[in-house]
Amino acid sequence: MVQGAINVTTPTVRTFLGIPYAEPPVDNLRWMPPVPANNSDRVIDATSWGLNCPQFEPKMDSIDYNDVREILYWGDIGEDCLSLSVWAPLHPECKPLPVFIFIHGGSYQAGGSTVPYQNPSKWIERTQSHIVVSIQYRLNIFGFPNAAGLETQNVGLLDQRMAIKWVQANIAAFGGDPSRMILFGQSAGGQSTDIQNFAFPDDPVVQGFMPLSGSSLLGINTTDLDRTGFSQAAALCNCSTPDPAAELACMQKVPMDKLLEAVEAIDVIGLVFAPVADEKTYFNNYTERLLEGHVSDRPVVYGTTLNEGVTFVDYPEDPDTQTPDLDVAELFRLSRFLCPVSNLIQLRQQVGKPTWFREYRGNFTNVSPRWWIGAAHGADLPLIFGTAGDFRSPETPFETQVSHKMQDFMMAFALDPLNGLSKAGWSDSTSNTYLAIAAEKNGTGHGGNNDGLVTVEQPLQSVFNICKDFPLYLPPVPIE
Repeated sequence: MVQGAINVTTPTVRTFLGIPYAEPPVDNLRWMPPVPANNSDRVIDATSWGLNCPQFEPKMDSIDYNDVREILYWGDIGEDCLSLSVWAPLHPECKPLPVFIFIHGGSYQAGGSTVPYQNPSKWIERTQSHIVVSIQYRLNIFGFPNAAGLETQNVGLLDQRMAIKWVQANIAAFGGDPSRMILFGQSAGGQSTDIQNFAFPDDPVVQGFMPLSGSSLLGINTTDLDRTGFSQAAALCNCSTPDPAAELACMQKVPMDKLLEAVEAIDVIGLVFAPVADEKTYFNNYTERLLEGHVSDRPVVYGTTLNEGVTFVDYPEDPDTQTPDLDVAELFRLSRFLCPVSNLIQLRQQVGKPTWFREYRGNFTNVSPRWWIGAAHGADLPLIFGTAGDFRSPETPFETQVSHKMQDFMMAFALDPLNGLSKAGWSDSTSNTYLAIAAEKNGTGHGGNNDGLVTVEQPLQSVFNICKDFPLYLPPVPIE
C-alpha cells in the first residue's frame, strides 16, 4: 500500500513521491543489477521526496548553474535512491488513464525526480486525463562503474528497465492503463529512452517513445576505453589491488561521500563513468542495428531545440555584455543533436518505422533569462510540464498557447501512437515535414514572448540537407 498526498498548490492532483522499486543498492548490492523491492507487507509513506541518487555539483559556470537552477535537483542524496514518483489526477476524466514515464537527464552524472522544472502537477491539473511517472536511476560511478571485477557495467540502464517494468505491473492501482504507456526523457534521458527501444526490441513494454534532446547517437558514453577509472578511484579510496574481485569487495565498503570525492577528483566532465558499449544494453552501432531490425516496431517522436549547443560551450566572463562562442555552439548542436536525429529519421523511414520530429524554438524570458540563451538545451521542458511561469515571471498568453499545444500533442500520441498526432493536426509519419514550435512568422528563428506561430510545418529535406555529409559523433568501440 502506498500513502500519497495532495499539494495545496494543485489540489486536484494526487502525488506519490519516492516509491521504492528496487532494494537499496548498498553493501554487497552496490554495482549489482537491481533487485526488485519487496513492498507487499508494508505501508509506503510517499508524502515527501525520497533521496536523490549520489551526485555532486560541478564547480563551473554554466547556464544551468548560473541562470536556470530550476533544471537542477533539489534535496538530499543517498544510495537508497532507486525510487519513482507518480502524479495522478484526483478527478480523472476517464479511466484507465494513459501514462507518461519520464527519464531525467544530467549526462548520467546528475539529476532526479525533484527537479522543479520537471514537476508535472500543473500539467495534470489542467487535463485530469493522464498520469506521469518520474524514475530515478544510479548515476556516475554508482550506475556506470566500468570495473574489471564486474560482469555487468550499465546497472543504471538496468535500473531504468526495472522501473519501467514496475510501472507496467503496478500503475493500474493508481488509475493508469499499462497498455497505454509512453516513455520519454530529455538529454541523457532522451538517449536512455532511445536506448531502451533498442535494448529490448521484443518487449518494449511501452507503446511509444519520445526522446527529447537526445538519441541513441547522442554519444554520452564512457571515455575510459582502457578501463582505468575505477582503479583510479579505488586508489584514492585505499582499495588499490591487482585483484579485480578484491578491489570490488573493498570498494563496496567505501562510504558514499568518499566515493564521490574520488569521482570528482578524477574529473567527472570527462565522462569516465558513463554507459559502456557492452552490446547488451548499450550498443556500438545503432545504425546497423536499425537497418537489421533490432529495434521495436513502436512509433518514435524525436525532439530537439533550436539553440541546444549554447548550454555546452564556455560560459562568457561577462554574460551581461558577452555571448558564448555561438559558432562553436552551433557545431555542437549539429553534431550531437540535430544531425544524429536526422540520420535516425532517414534510417527509420527507410525501414518503415513510424517517426515524427519536432524542433522547439521558443525564447521566453522567464525560461531563458539572458537574451542569448534562447531555445537552449532543456528550454522546452517547462512548457511540457507546465512550470514555465513558476520562476522569474508569469507565462505570457503566447507562451501558454505554446505550452498547451505541446501538451496536447503529447496526449494525442499517448492515446493513439500511430494516428493520434495526425488527427491533432501534425502530419503523419510518412510526410516530408517536421514541426517547428514557437517559431517566428516566417517559421525560422526564435519565437518571441508574445508573438509568433504556435506551430508551423517545415520541409524535412531542409534538415537532411543541413546534415548531409556532416560528421556524426559515433560511440567508441566496445571494451573487450
